[in-house]
Amino acid sequence: MIEKQFSYLAPLFERIEIESQANCNRLCWFCPRTYDRSGKYLTEKGKPITSLMPTEKILDILDQAEAMGFRGGVTFNFYSEPLLDKRNVLLAREARKRGMKPYLHTNGDVLKNDDVLCREIVDSYEYSVVGLYDYKTNDELETAKQYWQYRLRGANLAFSTIGMLGAQSATSMAIPRALVPTDRRIKIPDLTYINGPCSRPLIRMIIRYDGEMCNCCEDIRGDFKLGNINQNSLEDLWFSYHHVKVVKDLLEGERERYELCTNCTLSPTGPAKNRKRIRFIPRRYIVE
Repeated sequence: MIEKQFSYLAPLFERIEIESQANCNRLCWFCPRTYDRSGKYLTEKGKPITSLMPTEKILDILDQAEAMGFRGGVTFNFYSEPLLDKRNVLLAREARKRGMKPYLHTNGDVLKNDDVLCREIVDSYEYSVVGLYDYKTNDELETAKQYWQYRLRGANLAFSTIGMLGAQSATSMAIPRALVPTDRRIKIPDLTYINGPCSRPLIRMIIRYDGEMCNCCEDIRGDFKLGNINQNSLEDLWFSYHHVKVVKDLLEGERERYELCTNCTLSPTGPAKNRKRIRFIPRRYIVE
């Protein structure tokens, strides 16, 4: 069992992401998995990993979260397309049974020709986010939104909008990512914030399809080595000395302690420690 820290140093997560399977049907220009060759999501030759987390393990994680008093949002993906997993609706319903709030983030491709699944999604999820990635103009974006508002009518629906040309031609929420090469389609400056506090690891508990705990949305490869749910309990992982130390360091703006964080372009979530000015520099390299 890994060493635990006092729980008051890290409050309970607000959301939990349990990645039920590893695959995605897309390779989007803005997504870190597109550039992965570590064997986590793509092999050295770019072939997709298609591993599944066992159903009994997913239900066990939900049970553990419930026992910890968690009643927040649950989703079943990280860097994968959740609706490629035929268990998805079942898992959402199991989360509801435990008093949790399942939410969906999908590219929508599986739903386009499946009326039954569309109705099940509307009935099973608290809210759904559809990624819109194929538009070039704002008119095309509006048409896509109207399509999904009709297709998933009755759903609490939101959109993740990143167009084919990024922000060069239409509204786009694409931001630079630590493991994605600099791209002219993103207008937001490709900057890192060396001493910028970050509270993001406190918000979400992320369990990758292979059981690895990941620190945040940038930690696609599990670089922080936070432990594995197959060897440790959910409580032990969240309140481990190592995780609490990472959280504390990042809240204090100590990004330089962690290689991935030194290349992270996500903005500070608070003022710098001791009222210092937040230092930012252009990102100059990609973490291999």
